[in-house]
Amino acid sequence: MRSLIINADDFGFDQETCATTVDCFEAGLLTSATIMVGCEGSKAAYEYARENRKRFSFGLHFNIVDGFAPAANQANSLCDESGSFRESDDQRLAAMWGRLTVADIRREFRLQLEELRDNYVEVTHIDSHGHLHKFPAIIYSLRSEMRRAGVTWVRRPQNVFLRPNGKRRVINNVFAIPFWGLMRTDYYCAVDSGDEMWAKRLPELLPEGLTEVSVHPGRNEAWRYNEASPLLKPDEFRRALNEAGIELTRYRAFG
Repeated sequence: MRSLIINADDFGFDQETCATTVDCFEAGLLTSATIMVGCEGSKAAYEYARENRKRFSFGLHFNIVDGFAPAANQANSLCDESGSFRESDDQRLAAMWGRLTVADIRREFRLQLEELRDNYVEVTHIDSHGHLHKFPAIIYSLRSEMRRAGVTWVRRPQNVFLRPNGKRRVINNVFAIPFWGLMRTDYYCAVDSGDEMWAKRLPELLPEGLTEVSVHPGRNEAWRYNEASPLLKPDEFRRALNEAGIELTRYRAFG
């Protein structure tokens, strides 16, 4: 059996992308979202998640990149000289070279998760902005915090690709090792933001088992709209999924 979770990343990033994500939910194919805290649209995302927890699943989009301010309100090993989180590529290098401390990663994760729970969001799963959590230094730091918080599901490194990518597949197979023992889908696929045809190819590429696909809905930026369009106007995509026998589901359905 082939089951599919369609997750919107960046929920709460700003008002426009938040509204577009809600439109995707209401159109009927989006089943899940992960929320960014401390952003322009965060409060609207919290409210929607509270009101719709029985319809969809909502998780934490853990963020330690791209100039955002740390929830800890103090500069630490996750920050650059300005006191903000490093840009994505710089943070990846810092993670690879062991410059991020376990204590700082855990503290930031704990504070972001508490922000969701303080706003009565039921957190079913974890992923991260820029997929930073796939780096061993970060996922090893998060394992104990997830266990303490009772959050069992986490996004795995990508292992299904809409376009062939042998190099990334090999690298991600190595990155997947620290995820052993954690609850995760069988497969994960990130939509290629430059690919307007992704929804046409996806049904035939999905393997047997449970797959998560991530999108970043929005209308104002072309790359976001490419990802959101099949969910905003879902008739063709819905028909293709039904004809392929693919069942839509969410994280909450799995506990």
